[in-house]
Amino acid sequence: MIYNESKYNKDWNENKLSDLGVFSRGKSKHRPRNDERLFAGGKYPFIQTGDIKEANLYIKNHTQEYGEFGLKQSKLWNKGTLCITIAANIAETAILSYPACFPDSVVGFNAYESQSSEIFMYYIFEYIKASIQNAASGSIQDNINIDYLTTLNFKIPEKNYQDMIVALLGAIDKKIISNNDINDNLPYQSLMVA
Repeated sequence: MIYNESKYNKDWNENKLSDLGVFSRGKSKHRPRNDERLFAGGKYPFIQTGDIKEANLYIKNHTQEYGEFGLKQSKLWNKGTLCITIAANIAETAILSYPACFPDSVVGFNAYESQSSEIFMYYIFEYIKASIQNAASGSIQDNINIDYLTTLNFKIPEKNYQDMIVALLGAIDKKIISNNDINDNLPYQSLMVA
């Protein structure tokens, strides 16, 4: 099955996600996951599936931070990594706006520069999210695994065409994010006027 096939992209190349970049599962080896030692002296952002779901394109907020002990059992991912949830909130995506750790319920994707980009794949996942969620539903806890994601087939245009799509959608997203920021600040604006 090709997840994003339509009459508009029939001339695009067919690729698997693993053909487009490096794809790795997050790490959170220590149990229990809420052990206070993981967070003592916290200074390394720890992103969870809920943080990704709440993000609008870029992850700009987090609620927890690992300390040194937490970092040792995890991994610090680079800014720009595409985060894809595979448990709880299925197929939610957002891009790290700063380096962060995340657990194994999240997969990190870093595109091969000549093949694609994290932001283009963000838009692909937004387009196919409902299909992936439907495929994952029905178990006790909805989830998918890394093998499932790496074998998904996509229709992908040449890189220069991807960049044009990103420029167009990115301009729209910038406006949406700007409007959301204005709306989020409205309660504070009314307090200043009163």
